[in-house]
Order: sequence, then C-alpha cells, then structure tokens
Amino acid sequence: MSLHDRVRPEDVDIWFRDAHPLRLEGRSLIVQVANRYYAEWIRDNYANLLREGGQEVFGFPVDVSLVWSDDPTSEAPLPGLGLGHTHGSVGSLSTAAPEQRGTQLNTGQTFDSFVVGECNKFAHAAALAVCDNPANHYNPLFLYGDTGLGKTHLMHAIGNEILRRDVGASVVYVTAEDFTNEMINSIRFKRTEEFRSKYRQRATVLLVDDIQFLSGKERTQEEFFHTFNALQSSGRQIVLTSDVVPKDIKALEPRLRSRFECGLIADMQPPDTETMIAILRQKAELANFELPDDLAVAIASVVKGSIRELEGIVHRLAALRRFYATDALTLEFARRHLPNVFVPEAPSVTVPAIIEAVARFHSLRSADITGKKRTRALTGPRHLAMYLARLHTQLSFPELGREFGGRDHSTIQHGCHKVEEDLKVEAELAYQLRLIEQSLNLRPR
Repeated sequence: MSLHDRVRPEDVDIWFRDAHPLRLEGRSLIVQVANRYYAEWIRDNYANLLREGGQEVFGFPVDVSLVWSDDPTSEAPLPGLGLGHTHGSVGSLSTAAPEQRGTQLNTGQTFDSFVVGECNKFAHAAALAVCDNPANHYNPLFLYGDTGLGKTHLMHAIGNEILRRDVGASVVYVTAEDFTNEMINSIRFKRTEEFRSKYRQRATVLLVDDIQFLSGKERTQEEFFHTFNALQSSGRQIVLTSDVVPKDIKALEPRLRSRFECGLIADMQPPDTETMIAILRQKAELANFELPDDLAVAIASVVKGSIRELEGIVHRLAALRRFYATDALTLEFARRHLPNVFVPEAPSVTVPAIIEAVARFHSLRSADITGKKRTRALTGPRHLAMYLARLHTQLSFPELGREFGGRDHSTIQHGCHKVEEDLKVEAELAYQLRLIEQSLNLRPR
C-alpha cells in the first residue's frame, strides 16, 4: 500500500518524509519519525492507515509503535497518550488496536478544548446533559452535520468526561466501519460471542462514529439492531454521529431508523468567522505558537467552515515553523509555504468581457451575441456566453437577461441548461469552453 494513494502529497511530505520502519518485534512494527510532535500527529490522524498498511504487507494484524530520537528540549510525556516502552534514548508512542488501547478515546478531545459557538451550542449542551445523567437524558444522542465540524471531538469529549466522573465506566468507542469489520472477522474466526460480549455486555457507554456507514449492510444492521436494543433496554448510553439525519441514511432498516430517532437529534452547523478564528487561536495555542490577526482572518476566510481542515492547517504551520526554525509566522510566510491553501482568487470578470471573448473565438461581433437574430451560427455561441456569464459572475438570471440585450430570464435559464446538457456528450464543446476561460484568465469550475 502506498501512502500517496491515501494521503495528500503535501501531507506525506510533511509528516512521513523522515519516517522509516526499524524492525518488526513479534506483531509490533517499530517506525521511527522525526520527533514526539510528529509521532502524536501521526498517531492521532493516521493510526488506522498504518495498521491497514501493516496488515497488507505482513499478512497479519500488526501494532505500530512510533519512536523518535531523544530530544533534550522536548516536554515530558503527557498522560493518557498510550506511551509504550522505550529503546535506549528514544521515545515511543503506540498506535495499537482498539482492544489493546482500551476505549481508543482521544484524550485531547475534551469539553475544555471544544470551542462553543452558535453553530454547535445546542449539540454541546446535549452532550453535557448526557454526561450529567447517562442513559436518562437523550438516549440515544444522535449528532449530525457535515464532515469536519467537530462531531467526533464532541463524542470523544462525552467519553472522556464520563470516565473522569466514573472511573468504573466502560466506554467503548468505535467507527461504524470498524464495527462492521470486527463483526465480519468474528464470524470468520468463530468469535461471535466474544464480539457480542464486548458491545452488549461489557460496554456501559457505546460511542459509534459515522453510523451512516451501515447504509446497505443488512447483516451488520441486524447485528447492530440487537446490540442497540440490548444496551438501551439495560439502561446504558448510546451516542451516534452521522453526516446526515437518520431519515436521509440510504438503505437503512426502518426499525433502526426509528430507534435512532427516538432520542435526541442535534445538528452541528459550519462555524461563523468569529468562531473559526477562536478555534484557530485555541489550536495554535495548543501547538505552542501565536497566530497573527491577519493570518487568522485569512485562514478562516479560505477554509469555509471545516474545523478539521483548520486543525490540519495549524499543524502544518507548526511543522513549518519548526522546520524553518522561525518564531514569527506571518501571512506572507503562510502564503509562500502553503500555496494549496491560499489559492489566488480568480480575477473578476464582466459579462461584456465574456461576450467579447466568446464572439472573438467564433469570429463574431459582440453585437451578434446580444442581438435578436436566431440563426444556428449565433445561438450556440450565445448560449455558451450565457453559461459562462452565469458560471463566473454573481448576477441573477434577470440581471443576465438585461446584459444579453434585454432577454427574459427564462431564455437565459434555457441557454445555460442547453450548454450543461451538451457538455455531457460533446468533448469539443468542453474544449472550447476551457480555451475561452483561459483567454479570460479564469479558473475552470
């Protein structure tokens, strides 16, 4: 398995460039990375990927231990990070499988590190209520929202808080995909009872991430239905996350959907700019550097609401700061070293400029495009100009109608729709479109 197939090239370059396997000890693969900071980031973001890679390479499940050269300036090991044995003067961080790491909760994702805004305050309040009285308030609690909005963080915060208040609690965290794979393996290796015991008997709190993954998996849905019933009927808490509400999960059994809907459904919306900046500052503080105001505003303006993407940018800035040994992060520095984040804005373009470019390409005059003649030689370019104007400006259909010689808005709609349909089957038209966009210095959309 190649990391380049699963991880963006720039992330491979930052996080894995200096990583290399040292040796295999039994079923533990020892991998050396640059330092503890890299080990923690790789553990928190790529643990499953490394385990899958080890399985593919060796043909059996492996645990991955990340080690790094001893750094006298590094901080003391933090509690709860799953620190393993050390080798001479190296540190070690384990990415062991869930069964070997207890709950597999991320100890850094707590309520204290969760930034509350208008976008998530209802979900946050519901999560706290669950911690105050597990299985009695909102069971199940169903958190939903787009990817990267903090659903998983809030779920881990619930698990960590319940364990903090009750050390005897048995919190089990699993993704729906891992639940499915565990079930398949339990059938394959005749460990069904062990699998069921883990989820139905030992768990006092069950946290299942990305439950929409169960879509269309009838056998897994059957198993999860009975697990859900066993936990709920015996007074144990269930928390689920999903990208969509239960009714929008395709191919989900009605009896499961009704159970998901019987508790509380709380949505998480994209954060506004102020909340984004607050999250950025907190993430930067945790990474031990200060984010200038103009840089924070610039990042918040380009990320468009994804907290996960925000976190990734902060960690990449931290890595760049260490690599270049600089304490002063500036907007200019970030633009230079993160060109994929700060993509230059497309130049603004006017409708007359688009009409002129289309006319020139077809050896016509602009007046031919906006005129009343409806010959075949004119309607094609005219529709193309309408489509480009709709695509690259913010004008409404009525406003575009005025730009095209006072035409009705329905005429503009028809022209745009005609081009959309033709693009599906006419490669030559798509080629013409790209050439005209290039002549206007516009990025394709």
